[in-house]
Amino acid sequence: MRELKIGLIGAGWMGKAHAMCYRAQPLAFGAKPAVPVLEVVAEVNEEIASRSAREFGFRRHTAEWREIVDDPTIDIVDINTPNDLHYEMAMAAIAAGKHVYCEKPLANDAKEAFAMAEAAEKAGVITMVGFNYIKNPVQTLARRLVADGEIGAPSYYRGSFSADFLGRPEIPFSWRNDKAQAGSGVIGDIGAHCFAYLQHLVGQPVEEVVCNLEIVIPERPAPAAHGGFSQDTGGGSGQMVRVDTDDLATAMFKTSGGLNGHMEMSRVSVGKRMDIGYELTGTQGALRYFYDRINDLQVYKQGGDPGTTGFKHVAMGPTDPRYAAFYPVPGLGAGYNDFKVMEVQDLIEAVAAGEPAYPDFRFAAEVQRVIDACILSDAERRWVRVDEIAI
Repeated sequence: MRELKIGLIGAGWMGKAHAMCYRAQPLAFGAKPAVPVLEVVAEVNEEIASRSAREFGFRRHTAEWREIVDDPTIDIVDINTPNDLHYEMAMAAIAAGKHVYCEKPLANDAKEAFAMAEAAEKAGVITMVGFNYIKNPVQTLARRLVADGEIGAPSYYRGSFSADFLGRPEIPFSWRNDKAQAGSGVIGDIGAHCFAYLQHLVGQPVEEVVCNLEIVIPERPAPAAHGGFSQDTGGGSGQMVRVDTDDLATAMFKTSGGLNGHMEMSRVSVGKRMDIGYELTGTQGALRYFYDRINDLQVYKQGGDPGTTGFKHVAMGPTDPRYAAFYPVPGLGAGYNDFKVMEVQDLIEAVAAGEPAYPDFRFAAEVQRVIDACILSDAERRWVRVDEIAI
């Protein structure tokens, strides 16, 4: 049985999710082509690193992330830190010949993101970025329907991702509210997922955008701890910290294939816990997806009796091998961490075969360039061509 040793950097919310999914992957998919081994975890200090190793099931821990990169036994370096650290860590791992799994957004700007992609390609290492929403088997089906021409030529796309995890002003300040660490606000945090959906479904590069960004809650309480994301409103110093990242984003765009559309992104939409959806209209049909029916796709095709034609609900089921690894019958409800396990499986298969993973650093760099174009559009109050963003 082949083993792939994992070095995890960052043991916050996403680090914990990754650790859980490494442990679940062999249970869902078996021991072939390889099994991930939780070898070492790195955190900001010895106490947190030790606790994380114990709770997550890692063999070792360290307070110095470079020890993971320099460790010749590590196969995959897994990065789950604030965004401003991705570049340095990933580039060091690539230089050491490690495969790299990194959370989104890939970097704080497109220039760094493309440098990371080019370095990985030159070194011949496998990369993957954590766009786990597109790993939902429903999105695999949607992509196939578009590619097979089942809805004709895509003509219009409306996407939305609204949540309220930062909707209360008493939620403490975190690195997500600090532009120096996060690079951007909701346009990078959530917008990265929105544009990843679009790229996954239609495969047409965004060519032009116009975007508006708003800071809705201008200051937040200083955190009690080291500034990791938390909705715990107690224990702070009482001091307030100025927020300089956007909470709300709206964008219109045009793609290379003539598709027009718009996106809405918010992390302060009170009452919307997790409202993700899209409508993709084509010349011969349409697709609709809503997160409250997380395993369902709505499909419309032209033709038939006008009095009875309409959208058909398609429930995901074991006809998809990724779904079948979890459930033997349709409609049982795969969720967020299940999609993350599928993502891990795709990474393991790619590394074991020495073949590119999807989505890789190149995919994420293209998404980051669109995000940067949105930021420039807001700053200059105009339509911006994506190729204006230097890489």
